[in-house]
Amino acid sequence: MQPTSISERELRAYIRDLLASRAMREGSRMFEELQIEHGSARVDLALIGSELQAYELKSDADDFGRLHNQIHAYNRVFDRITIVTGPLHAQGALKIVPSWWGVMCVSRNAAGALVGETLREASLHDRQDPQSIAMLLWRDEALLALQAEAEQHKTSTRATRTQLQAELARTLGLSALRTAVAQFLLNRTFSIKVPTRSAPSGGLSHPDANYLDSRFQL
Repeated sequence: MQPTSISERELRAYIRDLLASRAMREGSRMFEELQIEHGSARVDLALIGSELQAYELKSDADDFGRLHNQIHAYNRVFDRITIVTGPLHAQGALKIVPSWWGVMCVSRNAAGALVGETLREASLHDRQDPQSIAMLLWRDEALLALQAEAEQHKTSTRATRTQLQAELARTLGLSALRTAVAQFLLNRTFSIKVPTRSAPSGGLSHPDANYLDSRFQL
């Protein structure tokens, strides 16, 4: 008899495959364990393209203990956010997360295969914070973004990453900032480094980077 509960590993693999297929079709890019706000939070999976989309995973073995802080952090960065759960937490998620969050339930069919059901579609929202979006960029990316988008504005090449991100958030409108940040993430390359932390799928991470599953690097 097939087990009915869904493990974190199964849930992650299922959603990762779905997003990888979407990324290839849409010309977007999937990130795994994407750090936001200088590492104060990280989202399980993100799809970066014309929109910044986040996917937070809660398997049957997880709880909602950290979700309150995660909700506020994700709202400050992403255009659309979806929580993906196993059957145990699906109804609870509908009650807990904001109304603009999508909710997806992944369950096991009679043959033992995982199937996903969208219980609520994610909506665009207006809770984003320019500073939090700008904080997705590395220092050199923020400097280049300022130079490209605000040629009339003189930017010190000695400014710190935080200073450049704050200046970028002040200089660009939200729409232009989101577009610029998405473009840098789409074009970002990763050099091979000694891993600084364990990664869910055994990937390697840049010391100042968000973890990307390189198997799906587009």
